[in-house]
Amino acid sequence: MNSRIFDYTKSASKRLKSPRIFKTEANYQYNSRDNKNDNYNKATSIINDRPGQGQRDQSEKQYQITKNRLVVNNYSQQSRQQLNNTHNKYNSFLDSIMKLNKSKEINRIPIRSRKQLWHNYVNPDSSVPERRVHSQINILKAEEIYNKNRSTASLCSLESQDNIQLNLKYIHKTRQGQIANNPNKVNQDIFYCQTNLVENLHLFFVCDGHGQNGQFVSNFIQANLPNSIRRDKLSQQSHQIKETLQKSIQNISVNVNKQSFDTNFSGSTLNGIILQENGKIHSFNVGDSRTVIGKFIGYGSKFKPYQLTVDHKLTIKKEQYRVISSGGKIDTFYDQNGNPIGPMRVWVNGTQYPGLAMSRSIGDQVAQSIGVSSVPDIVEYQLGSNDKFIIIASDGIWEFLDNQIVVDIIGKYYQQNNIEGASEELMRVAYRMWTIDDDSVIDDITFIIIFIQHQ
Repeated sequence: MNSRIFDYTKSASKRLKSPRIFKTEANYQYNSRDNKNDNYNKATSIINDRPGQGQRDQSEKQYQITKNRLVVNNYSQQSRQQLNNTHNKYNSFLDSIMKLNKSKEINRIPIRSRKQLWHNYVNPDSSVPERRVHSQINILKAEEIYNKNRSTASLCSLESQDNIQLNLKYIHKTRQGQIANNPNKVNQDIFYCQTNLVENLHLFFVCDGHGQNGQFVSNFIQANLPNSIRRDKLSQQSHQIKETLQKSIQNISVNVNKQSFDTNFSGSTLNGIILQENGKIHSFNVGDSRTVIGKFIGYGSKFKPYQLTVDHKLTIKKEQYRVISSGGKIDTFYDQNGNPIGPMRVWVNGTQYPGLAMSRSIGDQVAQSIGVSSVPDIVEYQLGSNDKFIIIASDGIWEFLDNQIVVDIIGKYYQQNNIEGASEELMRVAYRMWTIDDDSVIDDITFIIIFIQHQ
């Protein structure tokens, strides 16, 4: 909406659009004084019956126009000066960008070119505005603030609502990745979806294996975790689901290291949910896979992400403390010139192994000897009427797509009740993001999408 009232603190460029609409104080004084003089001269000439009244009126009008032009010119000069000040501020703004680009901390800022390319790839006809620089600067502190303020205790935990009835629709997809120097690579990701595993309990989870025997670890979890939960009759009591999950996952973690395949340098993540009929969720996580809820916020048919789990990365201070206190070392890879490469990893002091890039996993016996944990984070969450869908995925999705992008993709198809379309486009976009710059390394991509419809 165009407004005719402007604040002088705003940029001059807005005021220059229509400078003549302003009734400045000087303009008002000149007009008032000229009108008074003109009326006085007219009255005097009529009373005294003097000739030349028309000439005097014409000269007065020219005088008035000249003064009005002076007022407008003075205003324009003032506006140009303020506009120059604005340009000076903008130049200093660009200087801050240059300083940021030259600083060493620029290496910690995520590369935005991939996501920019993704926007162009999905919406080639639309222009995507770049984020403001102050937002990019805040990225430097975002990870620290996120790890400081976000914990399992801060997540939403509401009382269960017995009157809620849910109609679920779910789909799962997985795609094998590739490594240029390993033509025999196999898909180490798995998924599990089972409704009514136990009466009124639905189980969904994904595992992302890593290492030489990672696929055996993830397959072992897939085969044994549901049976462990099913055997425990206590899981039928909602207030004991958390204890059941902790016990079952710990048993899996112990038993996987007793199998015939070697787990010294192989392991898997585990991320999933147990969903009850009344909308109560118990989310469990070990590693860097992730669960996100898509919330409908109504305005403009937009969806907002709510991350239900916390990625177990070595940038979290409490995770760092556990590893370091157990004798481990946290550092990155380095190239031949001594430049850091990739994320933070855990190492045995004085060695170059195991190099695991997460702080919790199942398996990985060597890493667990120096502080890597298999204890899950378990969070309780009550679904509300604005919670429309859930996405559970390995880091093949989250490596180059943030939560909002994923929720935007799925939300578009949720409004069409097209869960197949959502899965197809999410897989297509995620795979495309891995191949934009270099297709020599592509991670396995696995996810589960659950559409929630409240009855």
